[in-house]
Amino acid sequence: MKIPPGVRDWLPQEFAFKRDVEERIREVFRAWSYSEVLTPTFESYESLERGLGEHLMQQTFRFSDPLGQSLALRTEMTTPIARVVSARLRQATLPIRLCYLATAFRYEEPQLGRMREFTQAGAELIGASGTSADAEALFMAMETLDAVGLADTRFDINDAAIVAGVLASVGLAGEAAVECKQHIAERNLVALREFGANHSVDAAGFDVLLRLTMMRGRDDVLAIAKPICATEASRAALQRLESILHRADALGYRERLNIDFALLRDLRYYTGFVFEGYIDDLGFSLCGGGRYDQLLPRFGYDVPAVGWMVGVERILLALERRREDERPRNEVDVLVSGSDAIAQRERAKGLRVRVEVRGLDRAALLEYARHKEIPRVIVADGDRVEEIILAEESP
Repeated sequence: MKIPPGVRDWLPQEFAFKRDVEERIREVFRAWSYSEVLTPTFESYESLERGLGEHLMQQTFRFSDPLGQSLALRTEMTTPIARVVSARLRQATLPIRLCYLATAFRYEEPQLGRMREFTQAGAELIGASGTSADAEALFMAMETLDAVGLADTRFDINDAAIVAGVLASVGLAGEAAVECKQHIAERNLVALREFGANHSVDAAGFDVLLRLTMMRGRDDVLAIAKPICATEASRAALQRLESILHRADALGYRERLNIDFALLRDLRYYTGFVFEGYIDDLGFSLCGGGRYDQLLPRFGYDVPAVGWMVGVERILLALERRREDERPRNEVDVLVSGSDAIAQRERAKGLRVRVEVRGLDRAALLEYARHKEIPRVIVADGDRVEEIILAEESP
């Protein structure tokens, strides 16, 4: 019988590998002093609608309970966490640092790196504004990818205020600016040129905008963007990016960070600093995040926030493609035959113990242990106990 599209079974070795990666992620969360939370798998549709944009709401699995209440499976974790903080953690001292490792669900066409049921890991720093909070989210994401074995992950950063300032300098605002941002995010030069021809824009400034849209860099991008940032907010955003780059350089991240003017994540969700992490092996990002100061106020709690998330399955895919996964060669440390007490003693040492239950003789027992790559075998027969270390057997 087939399972529904967009979901998968996790066989023992696959699941062990996944759990190992997740534990490495948790270790980073603990090192940064973030506390793990978990929210319900499904929420009221109204609660999710308050936090999510139109696109994600179209991807929700929606259903009704027997009383007719409209419910939906969560599509991500940030909105539920915003609800929890607004409803139950208002008395907590700010800033609040929360993290999660949880499944989420989206109704979309399954493809490589994109499933209908998937696992997200992420962190939210709530109640802090400014460059230091933004830098914490970015550096924590970088350390997480390093910890799972993807230390060559590169990151693009940007700030929504910079793009808004550039658009203001060429005479664009309102719905026209929103449409132009969409073309920028898609790096659609054809559509941008057509847009410029159909709107009243400053021609010289718009040419610079086109140039920036196709650029990733550092000082070169800053030098081009600075003269045409027409708003105080955009100039301040450039200074924040410069500060983050400087701090990143001090941590040895210089070769892994660039400014990407076209990096515009969900336009109605992120309000400032944004970033994405990617590797050349995959055609999609591994992680992303940014500042979302307008989300908590939608739940009645007016505090700023910044956060990020990473797709666990995407990490696994990247590691499998490189054959850099560190799956254990064996699932068992010791095979015990003939004694429950010895098996209990070995488990108490923290070892993974398998008890022989089929009544195999010594030769069959050793053959089974070799097949399963179990390094130790203990055979008990009354008072006689024999321990065999297979790695030390003569060839």
